[in-house]
Amino acid sequence: MMKYREALMTQIHRQLEAWFDHNGPLPHEELYRFLHSLKGTSGTIGLTDLSQLSQTLLDKLEAMPPKQWQPAEWREFLLALITLCYEQRTEQDLLLDNPNNSRENCYESQPLVLILDDDVTLLMYVKEYLEKRNWSVIATVHPHKALDYFHDMNPDCLIVDLNIPETGGFQIMQTLGEKIRKQFVPTTVISVNSERETRLRAYRMGADDVMSKPLDMEELAVRLERQLYRKRWVNRILFLDELTGAYNRNSLLDTYQRLLGDAMRADAPLSLAFLDIDHFKKVNDTYGHLVGDDVLSRFASFIQSSAAKNDILFRYGGEEFILLMPQTAVAEAKLRMQRMLDEFCTLTFESSSGPFSLSFSAGVVQITDAEKPFPYWLEVADTSLYKAKSLGRCRIEEAVLSETDAAPQIKLKVAIIDDDPMIRTMLTESVKAGFEGWIHADIQEFRDGEVFFQGDWHRGPEPYLVILDGIMPMMDGLEVLQRIRALPNSKHYTVIMLTGRTEEHDIVRALQLGADDYMTKPFSPKELEARIKRLVKRMV
Repeated sequence: MMKYREALMTQIHRQLEAWFDHNGPLPHEELYRFLHSLKGTSGTIGLTDLSQLSQTLLDKLEAMPPKQWQPAEWREFLLALITLCYEQRTEQDLLLDNPNNSRENCYESQPLVLILDDDVTLLMYVKEYLEKRNWSVIATVHPHKALDYFHDMNPDCLIVDLNIPETGGFQIMQTLGEKIRKQFVPTTVISVNSERETRLRAYRMGADDVMSKPLDMEELAVRLERQLYRKRWVNRILFLDELTGAYNRNSLLDTYQRLLGDAMRADAPLSLAFLDIDHFKKVNDTYGHLVGDDVLSRFASFIQSSAAKNDILFRYGGEEFILLMPQTAVAEAKLRMQRMLDEFCTLTFESSSGPFSLSFSAGVVQITDAEKPFPYWLEVADTSLYKAKSLGRCRIEEAVLSETDAAPQIKLKVAIIDDDPMIRTMLTESVKAGFEGWIHADIQEFRDGEVFFQGDWHRGPEPYLVILDGIMPMMDGLEVLQRIRALPNSKHYTVIMLTGRTEEHDIVRALQLGADDYMTKPFSPKELEARIKRLVKRMV
């Protein structure tokens, strides 16, 4: 039976690819015949879900008047089928009977583990093992990337190999030591050296656990789960961000709802400000993360001491903060923020290169409709913040809802580079769904690397996310990655490599060239969507 299922998947793929290549209108009758045939064949060979989906699409089709389907129309109409066929594994049945129990629903809440190890074979193996057990994993062979990921992505657990060329695992732990303790990030040291003195040194430097290579993977997973449980418990009882002293995101929604209730009962205004320290990444790159941590801590202290008595500050993530201002109309909120900005610009920070000054930008909005959900108001304030940055930073922008709705600002460019048109379509729709209501992105599809590098679209000042197929004709994915890293604006790029290759050499090369993550085909679009969100949060 399996060979017939594989043959059907191949047939479906060829038909869809032919329609993609045609790039013209698709007759109603041709689409109907395709779905009618697919329904009967898939049901006969035991692909029940595919047969049921085909019937659902047929029912919709029969309720419509016949027409010529434009490419964008039939692509959207068949998106569920395209995704379902892509996710079909040849070694297992197509089972989507109960989507509520699907593993896809938990991707965004997966714990994040960061692994630094120069042994790429082990890196790949641990990554795959943990991802199969519902962990999200960022793995790298570069110590400087590990440091950046740690500061930007706030992992739930850290795994460090002691034998890292040039730097060494102990040096990494020393660099991150204070932050690990303050943010309570469980750390596991792994090493071929199991001597007592090595273990004692690791524990003295703050390691929560030490494991010797070769690793017992089941034991590693159990130990990590115990550490994560303890971290969750601590996070539940501690609502303060340890680094800055501001409240953390765990209490943001509850506090907002409480203040909103108070405002409604008292018929009083409630405003929200979204703050971002200008050019903060440059601070980390120029002066180091320790100076960056000092900036964050002093910034939070400054805002808290300058705000009104009832204002409440939250660290939203990285250098972003939320200030809730009860009993404050938006005009007053803007004036208050402007006074803070003027005074903050007069402060100086110390570094080994001498003193420096900073500014911040903010978007402010008044909550005028209690029925709209909290994420809506965050997005409105964030859009105003982005406007402040696009106008030169060091300014406060008040949200104008009509302008916000009518002309959202592009905050991110996304390039999907894959020679398979069906996969390009699936990825584009998946990215759009993940960004809806969160971030406005310019998403472009490219059939190969040469097309991507034509023109000037890839040379802009915006942050870029590239979802890159590893194997393509004309220009291989590794060649594309190499050219991206040679661009003058390469620091603006974050790259996820999609590969069907399992050879160690290819993944090693991708990591060495600066791929920020990789996924092996076939994969779940929902899992990719969750990974994209994690990476994008550190970009914008």
